[in-house]
Amino acid sequence: MKGGLAALALGGILLLAGCGGSNPGTEVAPRPLSEPGIARASVLPDLSGAAGTRLRREVARADREEMDPEVFAKVGDSNTEWPQNIYGLGCRQVGYGSNRDLEAVVERYSEVEFPGLAGLDGCSPINSLTRRSAAAVSGVWTEWLMTPTEDLDRTGISPPTDECPPDQTPLDCEIGLIKPRWALIMSGTNDALLGRPLGDTYRKLLEQMVDRVRQLGPVPVLSTLPPMAVPAHYGQPGEQRVEEANRIISQVAAERQVSLIDLHRALTAEGMVDDGLASDGLHLGVYGGEGQPDIMRGSAMLTIPALHYGANRRNLIWLQVLNRLDQAAAGR
Repeated sequence: MKGGLAALALGGILLLAGCGGSNPGTEVAPRPLSEPGIARASVLPDLSGAAGTRLRREVARADREEMDPEVFAKVGDSNTEWPQNIYGLGCRQVGYGSNRDLEAVVERYSEVEFPGLAGLDGCSPINSLTRRSAAAVSGVWTEWLMTPTEDLDRTGISPPTDECPPDQTPLDCEIGLIKPRWALIMSGTNDALLGRPLGDTYRKLLEQMVDRVRQLGPVPVLSTLPPMAVPAHYGQPGEQRVEEANRIISQVAAERQVSLIDLHRALTAEGMVDDGLASDGLHLGVYGGEGQPDIMRGSAMLTIPALHYGANRRNLIWLQVLNRLDQAAAGR
């Protein structure tokens, strides 16, 4: 996707200038933010009672399909692919702060390595945290992720690697390559931004994705989308489109009985800097700013000051979710 509105799509070139108040050395102190894990009951999936029982049935199915219990897959767009998202937890020293209990989660999902598969430059070894997923690509929309690789050139966005056979979709390819127990899905920002159909069209795509993930073996987990502070296609309010997409995501999660992460709620909580967004109003902001020499190092901070920023907050939440999923799978 090149030129026009497509250049605004959730992807493309990360601007290193104009980071605003994202530098912790110069920022104005934000409003107080509660301890890490704000509103856990509403942000993290509830896996108690019947929900936990259903999850354990899904895990049993994943086990029969020989999905690896120490592997998860990333599915989405540049708010999953860009370097401030997750990678630093696996290839930089993590600043846990009061979240030292999550060190075991990082260790668990660093254990299984994928030699020969793609990662980001300067981030190794390749594991669930550091893997550059074939199903998490800048600028893409939900239908793209379920389109055969041989047909993707005509969309204007090619796969980021040559790891996928022509007849496989990026979603199928990633699951086949790494055999994950969990598939963490956050897709729809570009559907909203680029004016692609929402409503029943987007709903059906999400349902197809959930069903396909289950058919392939993993347990799907859905996430609501981050806020959007730029206009969408034809000048429509971006946040209004995101809210519509998030309603659909929540409905699909409830109807398909899929665990749901309410990231939007977490990023719009009191005390978050710019609703968790970077200066471009699209991508997740990171502690230290987008222009810092090592953005993955900044993103690996899970301390109170760092958790005012969207990427850091989301990184914490994903670790908390993986921890909760693992505990529920084990019946704890």
